[in-house]
Amino acid sequence: MLFGQSVFQSVVERLKQEKEEESAEEQPPPAGHRIAGFSSGFVVGTHPEAPPPANGHLDAYLAFLPDPAPPPEPEPPPQPEPMPAYLEKTSLADVSAELAIDETDTATTLAEKRRAFARLNHPDGVKPEFRHNATLRMTAANLLIDQAIRMLRTRAHFR
Repeated sequence: MLFGQSVFQSVVERLKQEKEEESAEEQPPPAGHRIAGFSSGFVVGTHPEAPPPANGHLDAYLAFLPDPAPPPEPEPPPQPEPMPAYLEKTSLADVSAELAIDETDTATTLAEKRRAFARLNHPDGVKPEFRHNATLRMTAANLLIDQAIRMLRTRAHFR
Protein backbone atom coordinates (compact mmCIF):
# COMPACT_ATOMS: atom_id res chain seq x y z
CA MET A 1 0.00 0.00 0.00
CA LEU A 2 1.25 3.41 -0.91
CA PHE A 3 0.17 6.25 1.25
CA GLY A 4 -2.82 4.38 2.61
CA GLN A 5 -4.03 3.17 -0.82
CA SER A 6 -3.72 -0.12 -2.62
CA VAL A 7 -1.73 -0.27 -5.85
CA PHE A 8 -4.96 -0.57 -7.85
CA GLN A 9 -6.49 2.48 -6.23
CA SER A 10 -3.38 4.53 -6.88
CA VAL A 11 -3.40 3.56 -10.57
CA VAL A 12 -7.09 4.50 -10.88
CA GLU A 13 -6.45 7.87 -9.26
CA ARG A 14 -3.52 8.55 -11.59
CA LEU A 15 -5.62 7.72 -14.67
CA LYS A 16 -8.35 10.09 -13.48
CA GLN A 17 -5.79 12.88 -13.08
CA GLU A 18 -4.35 12.29 -16.58
CA LYS A 19 -7.82 12.35 -18.11
CA GLU A 20 -8.64 15.67 -16.38
CA GLU A 21 -5.37 17.16 -17.63
CA GLU A 22 -6.05 16.03 -21.20
CA SER A 23 -9.59 17.45 -21.24
CA ALA A 24 -8.26 20.80 -20.00
CA GLU A 25 -5.66 20.90 -22.79
CA GLU A 26 -7.96 19.45 -25.46
CA GLN A 27 -7.95 21.26 -28.79
CA PRO A 28 -10.66 21.06 -31.42
CA PRO A 29 -10.21 18.02 -33.70
CA PRO A 30 -8.98 18.57 -37.25
CA ALA A 31 -11.59 18.93 -40.00
CA GLY A 32 -12.50 15.89 -42.03
CA HIS A 33 -12.67 12.21 -41.18
CA ARG A 34 -11.29 10.69 -38.07
CA ILE A 35 -11.17 7.17 -36.72
CA ALA A 36 -13.14 7.10 -33.50
CA GLY A 37 -12.47 3.48 -32.57
CA PHE A 38 -13.25 -0.07 -33.42
CA SER A 39 -16.97 0.20 -32.76
CA SER A 40 -17.80 3.44 -34.56
CA GLY A 41 -15.74 3.34 -37.76
CA PHE A 42 -15.29 6.59 -39.62
CA VAL A 43 -17.03 9.64 -38.23
CA VAL A 44 -17.85 12.49 -40.58
CA GLY A 45 -17.67 16.06 -39.33
CA THR A 46 -15.44 18.25 -37.25
CA HIS A 47 -17.08 17.72 -33.90
CA PRO A 48 -16.32 14.53 -31.94
CA GLU A 49 -19.92 14.41 -30.71
CA ALA A 50 -21.32 14.52 -34.28
CA PRO A 51 -23.44 11.44 -34.99
CA PRO A 52 -22.12 9.15 -37.70
CA PRO A 53 -24.21 8.87 -40.86
CA ALA A 54 -26.69 6.00 -41.02
CA ASN A 55 -24.56 4.04 -43.47
CA GLY A 56 -21.20 5.14 -42.09
CA HIS A 57 -19.91 1.60 -41.62
CA LEU A 58 -20.87 0.63 -45.16
CA ASP A 59 -19.28 3.77 -46.59
CA ALA A 60 -16.11 3.08 -44.64
CA TYR A 61 -15.98 -0.49 -45.96
CA LEU A 62 -16.69 0.54 -49.55
CA ALA A 63 -14.06 3.29 -49.41
CA PHE A 64 -11.36 0.63 -49.23
CA LEU A 65 -12.64 -1.45 -52.14
CA PRO A 66 -11.20 -0.79 -55.60
CA ASP A 67 -13.44 0.75 -58.22
CA PRO A 68 -15.41 -1.93 -60.04
CA ALA A 69 -14.20 -2.76 -63.52
CA PRO A 70 -16.43 -1.49 -66.30
CA PRO A 71 -18.67 -4.18 -67.76
CA PRO A 72 -17.17 -5.88 -70.80
CA GLU A 73 -18.48 -4.76 -74.14
CA PRO A 74 -20.89 -7.26 -75.63
CA GLU A 75 -19.44 -9.32 -78.43
CA PRO A 76 -20.99 -8.73 -81.82
CA PRO A 77 -23.29 -11.53 -82.90
CA PRO A 78 -21.49 -14.13 -84.99
CA GLN A 79 -21.98 -13.86 -88.71
CA PRO A 80 -23.95 -16.75 -90.18
CA GLU A 81 -21.85 -19.23 -92.09
CA PRO A 82 -22.47 -19.03 -95.82
CA MET A 83 -24.10 -22.00 -97.51
CA PRO A 84 -21.64 -24.30 -99.27
CA ALA A 85 -21.74 -23.80 -103.03
CA TYR A 86 -22.70 -27.41 -103.80
CA LEU A 87 -25.88 -27.09 -101.67
CA GLU A 88 -27.06 -24.19 -103.80
CA LYS A 89 -27.37 -26.47 -106.84
CA THR A 90 -30.81 -28.04 -106.38
CA SER A 91 -32.06 -28.58 -109.92
CA LEU A 92 -32.37 -32.05 -111.49
CA ALA A 93 -29.81 -31.11 -114.14
CA ASP A 94 -27.22 -30.06 -111.53
CA VAL A 95 -27.71 -33.20 -109.44
CA SER A 96 -27.65 -35.40 -112.54
CA ALA A 97 -24.35 -33.86 -113.63
CA GLU A 98 -22.87 -34.57 -110.17
CA LEU A 99 -24.06 -38.18 -110.14
CA ALA A 100 -22.79 -38.76 -113.69
CA ILE A 101 -25.16 -41.66 -114.33
CA ASP A 102 -24.55 -43.39 -117.64
CA GLU A 103 -25.44 -46.64 -119.43
CA THR A 104 -22.46 -48.53 -118.01
CA ASP A 105 -23.65 -48.20 -114.40
CA THR A 106 -24.86 -51.32 -112.66
CA ALA A 107 -27.14 -51.63 -109.62
CA THR A 108 -24.03 -51.91 -107.45
CA THR A 109 -22.37 -48.76 -108.83
CA LEU A 110 -25.68 -46.85 -108.55
CA ALA A 111 -25.99 -47.92 -104.89
CA GLU A 112 -22.41 -46.71 -104.27
CA LYS A 113 -23.21 -43.38 -105.94
CA ARG A 114 -26.32 -43.02 -103.75
CA ARG A 115 -24.31 -43.65 -100.55
CA ALA A 116 -21.50 -41.27 -101.58
CA PHE A 117 -24.01 -38.56 -102.47
CA ALA A 118 -25.90 -39.05 -99.19
CA ARG A 119 -22.68 -38.73 -97.14
CA LEU A 120 -22.27 -35.16 -98.39
CA ASN A 121 -25.88 -34.08 -98.87
CA HIS A 122 -28.12 -35.82 -96.33
CA PRO A 123 -30.23 -33.27 -94.40
CA ASP A 124 -29.19 -34.77 -91.06
CA GLY A 125 -25.52 -34.08 -91.87
CA VAL A 126 -25.79 -30.34 -92.58
CA LYS A 127 -26.62 -27.32 -90.44
CA PRO A 128 -30.33 -26.70 -89.83
CA GLU A 129 -30.41 -23.57 -91.97
CA PHE A 130 -29.18 -25.58 -95.00
CA ARG A 131 -31.50 -28.59 -94.58
CA HIS A 132 -34.08 -27.45 -97.09
CA ASN A 133 -31.55 -27.39 -99.93
CA ALA A 134 -30.04 -30.70 -98.79
CA THR A 135 -33.51 -32.27 -98.83
CA LEU A 136 -34.12 -31.03 -102.36
CA ARG A 137 -30.77 -32.43 -103.52
CA MET A 138 -31.36 -35.84 -101.87
CA THR A 139 -34.86 -36.03 -103.35
CA ALA A 140 -33.50 -35.33 -106.83
CA ALA A 141 -30.65 -37.84 -106.43
CA ASN A 142 -32.97 -40.60 -105.18
CA LEU A 143 -35.37 -39.91 -108.04
CA LEU A 144 -32.59 -40.11 -110.65
CA ILE A 145 -30.97 -43.22 -109.17
CA ASP A 146 -34.32 -45.02 -108.77
CA GLN A 147 -35.17 -44.20 -112.38
CA ALA A 148 -31.79 -45.52 -113.55
CA ILE A 149 -32.32 -48.78 -111.59
CA ARG A 150 -35.78 -49.22 -113.16
CA MET A 151 -34.26 -48.74 -116.62
CA LEU A 152 -31.63 -51.40 -115.83
CA ARG A 153 -34.40 -53.87 -114.96
CA THR A 154 -36.34 -52.97 -118.08
CA ARG A 155 -33.29 -53.48 -120.29
CA ALA A 156 -32.52 -56.78 -118.60
CA HIS A 157 -36.11 -57.91 -119.13
CA PHE A 158 -36.02 -57.19 -122.89
CA ARG A 159 -32.73 -58.96 -123.55
